[in-house]
Amino acid sequence: MKNLVKKINNFLNLKELSKRALTVIILTLTAVITVYVYAAFVEPTAGPNSSDQDFVQNILGANNADNDFNSSAVTVNNDGSIIERLEYVTDYLDSR
Repeated sequence: MKNLVKKINNFLNLKELSKRALTVIILTLTAVITVYVYAAFVEPTAGPNSSDQDFVQNILGANNADNDFNSSAVTVNNDGSIIERLEYVTDYLDSR
């Protein structure tokens, strides 16, 4: 009887099978989370065409009537976003 159990155990090799199952589960979860993260990226609602590079999500450019993005609320911050850093540099240079 012991010999039969040993043969069945060797045949099934449950330890190895459980390791493989756990690996498959981890890899599957990693793939699902990766797809979810990339799918959660929000594309701009209005994209530029070849002649019109002005849309609300495009923050580059002057704050005038030709641009959709209103940059008047941007604050000066030397370690903030790029547009805040540009505002900091502009203010610094204007003060000299």
